[in-house]
Amino acid sequence: MDIKIDDIPENLHQMVEIVGIEKFVLICKMYGGAMVYIPVYNKVVMGERNRRIVRDYNGRNLDRLRVRYNISEEQIKQILKKEGVIK
Repeated sequence: MDIKIDDIPENLHQMVEIVGIEKFVLICKMYGGAMVYIPVYNKVVMGERNRRIVRDYNGRNLDRLRVRYNISEEQIKQILKKEGVIK
């Protein structure tokens, strides 16, 4: 195929720059015409952040984790409870 950037609507050019023209064409083939939800960045990285919190927790460092990850102590506790680290 000889698809050029000018063949693609201008509002999607940045996506093409990120994923490349070949991957963009595959996305179009799979999802063309469908409404696709793309989550916000913070939601995508939240799982990794939560795993790091669980890994870094030592039983005595809630305040340090709160500062490091810029979330409340209560949020830290909820993450640890959800993962079964604390009750």
